[in-house]
Amino acid sequence: MSETQWTPGQLAAIQNDYDGNILVSASAGSGKTSVLTQRVMRKIKDGVDVDQLLIVTFTNAAAQEMRERINGALQTELNQTQAPVAKQHLVRQMRKLTTAHIETMDAFCLWLVKRYYYVINLDPDFRILTDTSERTLLQSEVWDDVREELYGNDRDHRFAQLTRNFSNDRSDDGLTDLVFRLYELANVNQDPEQWINQLGDFYRTDGALTESHLYRDHLLPDLQNQMEQIQASYQQARELAHRAGIEKVESFLVNEQEQLAVVAGQLATRSWDQLRTVFKQQNFKNFPGGKKDLDEEQLDVKDQCKNLRNAAKKQFEEISKNYFWTDEASLQQLNDDAAQMIQKLIEVVKQFSTQYARVKRQRHAYDFTDIEHFAFQILNDQSEVGTALRTQLQQQFNEIMVDEYQDNNHLQDAILGTIKNPEQPNLFMVGDVKQSIYRFRLADPQMFMDKYHDYPDSEQNQLITLPDNFRSVANVDHFANLVFEQIMDRSFGEVDYTGDAQLQFGARDYPDDLDTKTELLLLADDQTELNESDQLTNDQRQIELIANKIETMMNDGFQVYDRKAGAKRPLQYGDIALLSSTKRNNFEIANVFAEHQIPLNSDGSESYFKTTEIQIMLSLLQIIDNPAQDIPLAAVLRSPLVGLDENELAYIRITKKTGNYYQAVLDFRQGYKQQQQTEFGNRVLSKIEQFFDQLTELRDYATKHSLAELIWDIYNQTGFLDYVGGMPAGKKRQANLHALYQRAEEYERNGFQGLFAFVQFIKRLQKDDNDLAEASVDVDSDSVTVKTIHGSKGLEYPVVFLIDTNHKANDTELKQSFVVDDQMGLGIKYYYPDRHERVKTLQYVAITNALKRKAQAEEMRKLYVALTRAKQKLIITGIVKGTTKQTAEERTLQTWTQAEQSPNLVINQATRSSATNFLDWMGMALVRHPQFQALLDDDLTLTELQSDPSEFTVKFVHPEELQTTKTAVATATDLDFTGTATDPAEIKLQLEFQYPFADAAQTTAYQSVSEIKRQFDDPDNIQLGSVADPEHQVLKRTRYQSEQFAQPQFMQTVAQPTPQEVGTATHLVLQKLDVTQPVDEEHVAALIEQLVEGNLLTATIAKQISRQAIVAFYQTHVGQRILQFPDRLHREVPFSLIIKAQRIFSEFHNDPNQQILVHGIIDGYLDDPDEGPILFDYKTIFVNPAHPKASVDQIKDQYTGQVNLYALALQDILHEPVRQKYLYLLGNQQLISIDTNKEK
Repeated sequence: MSETQWTPGQLAAIQNDYDGNILVSASAGSGKTSVLTQRVMRKIKDGVDVDQLLIVTFTNAAAQEMRERINGALQTELNQTQAPVAKQHLVRQMRKLTTAHIETMDAFCLWLVKRYYYVINLDPDFRILTDTSERTLLQSEVWDDVREELYGNDRDHRFAQLTRNFSNDRSDDGLTDLVFRLYELANVNQDPEQWINQLGDFYRTDGALTESHLYRDHLLPDLQNQMEQIQASYQQARELAHRAGIEKVESFLVNEQEQLAVVAGQLATRSWDQLRTVFKQQNFKNFPGGKKDLDEEQLDVKDQCKNLRNAAKKQFEEISKNYFWTDEASLQQLNDDAAQMIQKLIEVVKQFSTQYARVKRQRHAYDFTDIEHFAFQILNDQSEVGTALRTQLQQQFNEIMVDEYQDNNHLQDAILGTIKNPEQPNLFMVGDVKQSIYRFRLADPQMFMDKYHDYPDSEQNQLITLPDNFRSVANVDHFANLVFEQIMDRSFGEVDYTGDAQLQFGARDYPDDLDTKTELLLLADDQTELNESDQLTNDQRQIELIANKIETMMNDGFQVYDRKAGAKRPLQYGDIALLSSTKRNNFEIANVFAEHQIPLNSDGSESYFKTTEIQIMLSLLQIIDNPAQDIPLAAVLRSPLVGLDENELAYIRITKKTGNYYQAVLDFRQGYKQQQQTEFGNRVLSKIEQFFDQLTELRDYATKHSLAELIWDIYNQTGFLDYVGGMPAGKKRQANLHALYQRAEEYERNGFQGLFAFVQFIKRLQKDDNDLAEASVDVDSDSVTVKTIHGSKGLEYPVVFLIDTNHKANDTELKQSFVVDDQMGLGIKYYYPDRHERVKTLQYVAITNALKRKAQAEEMRKLYVALTRAKQKLIITGIVKGTTKQTAEERTLQTWTQAEQSPNLVINQATRSSATNFLDWMGMALVRHPQFQALLDDDLTLTELQSDPSEFTVKFVHPEELQTTKTAVATATDLDFTGTATDPAEIKLQLEFQYPFADAAQTTAYQSVSEIKRQFDDPDNIQLGSVADPEHQVLKRTRYQSEQFAQPQFMQTVAQPTPQEVGTATHLVLQKLDVTQPVDEEHVAALIEQLVEGNLLTATIAKQISRQAIVAFYQTHVGQRILQFPDRLHREVPFSLIIKAQRIFSEFHNDPNQQILVHGIIDGYLDDPDEGPILFDYKTIFVNPAHPKASVDQIKDQYTGQVNLYALALQDILHEPVRQKYLYLLGNQQLISIDTNKEK
């Protein structure tokens, strides 16, 4: 076996005993674990015992691997050593290895606390709260108690104001989220109470605003940075115009750039109000027009210049809107108001923290953050005992080795700083800031970065870099370098990707004839109509694309290199990994891969609570606790446990049309036998009686047994566990049910009791989106692996698919009524109830900007981790979308080619900031490569990229090119005439036969309101005399089923959005609009843009939505009442109503008692405390401007019946009459009362 050839950097990391701390910056695949192992071995050979080393790892798995590697190295050394003394030393080390401090920070702190608890008078008989859900439940219990106490003592109403400030029209849990978040952040600091107390410091702005700490240290640098980006965009546009010889455009750009430079120069010298005036008065003139005297190339350049200038102009206007929206006096008043509220918040958080600590102490249960604080207290105790212990530990450890140092937090760093040797610093830290992706776990990579930048200039400390990648083929390194040298720098990725930060090729044993070319396979959705048989979503199509690629590689005998065997072999499923930012598509991946018979090993999905078997069980537990709950009761009755279908559920509701569904079931059960019985009814009764007998037994059982016993009894009584085993993925479903049983056992074992509390606990987890992991089952080792990028860190695979690269990062934390940063503190939106207005404080703006930068940097680091997992082949997939005017390719390339004009290797920051996903970052870098420039017929490649050796292909795949496993097969049913009538009387009887229920056959047992609406289309058939009684209006049309069919798809054309599409989109905007804020066109436009970014609307449809019409609605009487009582607004309210058919269909004469089930969705109603229910319905229907009154009257007549039907349903829901009913016509911005002709 040949001896390992170490690089100079590796040798330095193994051998250097520096008189100070050492930081090793180890790039992906650089062999840091091997280096750590060899450093330990070198220490041992020098006479240091292994238990004199503290080796801190990030995970338990890493600790175990390190222990095994050291053991293997000791065994190898022992076999090669002849000297008896040296052998004895090595044997002693192997014995000590089992108890050596090779562990996570959590494990080390736990050891410390368990051993030295007496220093801080801590009871050592405690357990660890390792389960996230248990901590959530305990926190919720404590918070409920604290909140109740605060409400009870709220004489000055400050707590009520605090609660209202962070609530919305759907929930009052905003304050809960804020308190928990502040508590969490406080506790990764050495002194949590001090951190909480300083939250108000950010709101102290004595004197002029522009002289404050807030402005000088935070707002001013942000503003200067943004103005620099604007200047860079103008400069880029100027140079383009100059090179193209378009003097008029160049002169225009120079003039505006000079104006903006003057503005930027005043940021540090003028007062707030002066700056506000400067920004508001900036006059942007129209971009020069005219195409005369310009050739085609110049026209193209002119468009590029215009786009750059308009983007910069928009950025300037955003600054004006977000920062300088009001004067200094108003901002100071806002600041004072917010500061008072935050003082109350500080009191609340401290009260919760104190109470939570007391409850944990009573229960002898602590989480690992508590343990770290106890360890820190022990280490910093100033008593004689504490001082002696601290000295002992500082002398005990010859060296403290920290793996993945970039993922530490401040408290952990402080603990390590306390036990390091103060006279001879002995910290050896290894990590890679480019792989710091655990900000959500409160890791702070800035600690690594500070040392990374300071150590090279330090006489006491040393920086060692390990840039060589021994994992991957050269092209993986080249591709990663090509991307990150253009998009990552200190301002945008928190590290400059230059020099030793770049990957260096080190794996020289790979043969040269491998297929290592990076492939980008992009699903191109041109927003055109597909074949009717294609029912797939874009996500499903992308997964089909991946499955097709895997099948092709397997069938074509794709070769991978086995480095251990030193030979090539065919690709196996186990060589392949799919990496994604989230688990959101894991469920679909499992389905599609099962259809393709591709074995899969997935680390679960975000859907444990959404699985059918768990939903049914949770519903059953809810009704065992309280059967008078309509939704869970209906879910259980509809489930295989009972087996009722929709008609049977509706049949039961007929017996009792009001009240809850549980009472209707009881009434049916008790009263059915007194009615005329039918076979159908008997079948329903049999199912109901059998179930209710079982439910009674289960409810009785629940009072006498534990929760876990109840769940197991359900499995036994119902056979549900066996039933799900026969469903698709049966083993997985059974494992999920077993996991629910085990969860209940843990719940009770941890001191919680009661079915009701368990149900509430589960609801809380669902609300917080804190899903439980799906149970794992044994899988074939030769399976395709599916992991999140976080889950893949530290792992490697021959072939990596980086999928879903178009997915936008989650920015929920930036859209709440508060933002929190561990360094800057708290920023809030302040709510003025008298104005129904929620206003951003400047602190909110500053912290939001900081969090955006941190989030973008972390996303960039996630991309780095993903691209460096591949050993041989990297395949990147994503979805790109077109518009009605641009194909997907054209639109994508337009986005990417923005980067072409950046004059430097690192792309313009404004351009990088405009990218919202991995794919656009990569595309912007690739488009500047010579290979891509040749395809674009451009010659804009930078000198630095001319000789770049990266090999890649980009392919746009259209849906019709996919080979899916789903085919639509239509087969006609053969009609079998087995006999022929010959008797004349029989023939006559058959010819004259009339089906007695022909009327019923012309309609359906189910009707939607949109269908019933057609019954009122003809004003001649509407009886206007008795409209006051809505029951008389829902009457008179005999055409039960539409004879109009949808236009065949082959006749449809792709054109402008239809009125129906615009109407649906407008309804969506009205549904999502936040009415706790002032409703103006800017507010509406921001929401529409959000919906487009979230792929809920297309840009084409969004342009057709009338912002003015939406705003105008909120200026009507109804709109003003909504803004006054936003918490009483209900939108998109679904209902089901069982009514006699004759009330709608006047000629339904065969059976006057025949009933139908009507489903519909009410656009909205306001539960007005003064005026009673106000029902309203939006219509985007065209109003003829030539004859507005006649047109409006016709619309009113047409929809009166529909609105009255809604009123009937609402009346049943609220148990009170609905006297106010309105149609709002967006076409002419008119609100019409249904009861009168009065317009409001």
